Amino acid sequence: MTYLTWALRVLWFPFYAGAEITKTSFQVMWDIVTPGSSSTPAFVEVPIRCRTDFEVTMLANLISLTPGTVTVAVRHDPPTLWVHGLYVKDHDSFREDVSAMEDRILAVTRPSGALEDTVDEVGRR
Repeated sequence: MTYLTWALRVLWFPFYAGAEITKTSFQVMWDIVTPGSSSTPAFVEVPIRCRTDFEVTMLANLISLTPGTVTVAVRHDPPTLWVHGLYVKDHDSFREDVSAMEDRILAVTRPSGALEDTVDEVGRR
């Protein structure tokens, strides 16, 4: 990946984050103004590929900024986030959504474009 591609990803990221926040804001708003509740709250353990404190913090903050979700806990060994979601249909699809968010963050924080799962010197993922 070239630095021009990386720079474009950095410039595009605020629009992605804004779109996610807007989309989920409307989902929560719709649930509030309509009778009944469509929420299906759950705590989900999400394994992550972020390794640096900066990457983990960015991911945890983006999750918490998104209405209907909040990062509850962070574990470093193995790298995991505990996330409370207000609209969790099933745990696997929720993990995929968080993983897609993580892909965007890793594309911005790693100019080399290394999005694959990293393996440390001991051989753990």
